[in-house]
Amino acid sequence: MVGEDCPETPEELERRAEALDERERELADRDAEVGRREWMADRRDRLADRRDQIADEREELADERERRADEREGTSEQRERDRIRRVGEQSKRTEATARREQADIDREIADTERGSESR
Repeated sequence: MVGEDCPETPEELERRAEALDERERELADRDAEVGRREWMADRRDRLADRRDQIADEREELADERERRADEREGTSEQRERDRIRRVGEQSKRTEATARREQADIDREIADTERGSESR
């Protein structure tokens, strides 16, 4: 008759409590992992934004240097130096474009990570 009043033994209740405690720890660990992933995705976004900003600044500097070079008149040697400088500035623009593209890729990775966390 004791079994009718109390369907579970103290040992069974203790095992259930331990299982619930373990499940709670697993959920807490999973929440912590999701938090870390979100933090990393946000960090990647911030870094991508900073790369964009740096690329823009480099491009502006390259444009300014090119404008200054265009304003200068000089000998053929000066024109040759200016031409070489322009080639260098174009290279910097290309580098800025590559950095911008890397920033876009980093944003896509961050967005993908956020998407996988919601599953």
